[in-house]
Amino acid sequence: MRTDPESRLPWQDLPPGIRGEIAGRCGAQVLRAVSQESGFTSGLAARLLLADGRRVFVKGVPVEHPLAGMYEEEAAVGAAVPTGFSSPALLWSGRSEGWNLLLFDDVDGRHPSLAPGSADLPAVLDTVALMEKALSPCAYAGARPVAEALARVSSCWRMLAADRPRDLSPWCVAHLADLVEWETRWMPAAEGDTLLHADLRPDNMVREHASGTVFVVDWAFGYRGAAWFDAAWLVQYLIMDGHTPASAEAALVRVPAWKSADVDAVTALAVSVAGHWELARRRPSRPALRAYQAGEAAAALEWTAYRTGWR
Repeated sequence: MRTDPESRLPWQDLPPGIRGEIAGRCGAQVLRAVSQESGFTSGLAARLLLADGRRVFVKGVPVEHPLAGMYEEEAAVGAAVPTGFSSPALLWSGRSEGWNLLLFDDVDGRHPSLAPGSADLPAVLDTVALMEKALSPCAYAGARPVAEALARVSSCWRMLAADRPRDLSPWCVAHLADLVEWETRWMPAAEGDTLLHADLRPDNMVREHASGTVFVVDWAFGYRGAAWFDAAWLVQYLIMDGHTPASAEAALVRVPAWKSADVDAVTALAVSVAGHWELARRRPSRPALRAYQAGEAAAALEWTAYRTGWR
């Protein structure tokens, strides 16, 4: 069996025992399976059509895979996400023949566009606006405070300053001391009791064809904190999809949690996120992932420059 950690495993390549386990958990024969190739996580990801007409989504990785723990976390968080929020219901999770597997209701849709003027954008923002109300108080007992969980995000400029890359931009070099000083300032303001997704981006959302509702998927991080964090995290992806920092922030005005966020805390988060991607994009990994992270770094740096006004 092929278990290359850098690639997706087609449904038909799974051992018969695993396919039988999944069909049994579904309670119906699998008529068709369509492997999903988008995203950056390897393993299994497939949409299944069942003999009784239902559609489900299955994902999984071998238990020895470096990301196996994230799948276990996603199962725990997925079971805790309230039914009143637009997130696919977790139907079953468990192990079979050395694989961690998760089975969800399938959302028949596509990833939304965040581009200026996109017809998807209002639906995305409606879902983000609902998060504070629907996900508070935090229903996941194992949730870690987001500032504690992402402390590593707030040490990246310090690491870059200690071992400065030769290709670090002149703007970053000129403001390196200030970036180090600011990167931890968001943490006290991030305390709260909302279940956070902590990775809101277009490929972690699906807009359902029938209803137009945007569903949030891939709850790989069980964090607890202030609801403004998820709204602010989305800014870099609005910029990546063509917004200016000003228009990205203007779009978020319809999200109550964003409007109540501490100004300096948002600026500090922008600084921290930029440092995180500047460091991450230099680590050895798949070229496609590192190229995407370079785009995240560029967007976050643009946002940081806008918010700080540093020239």
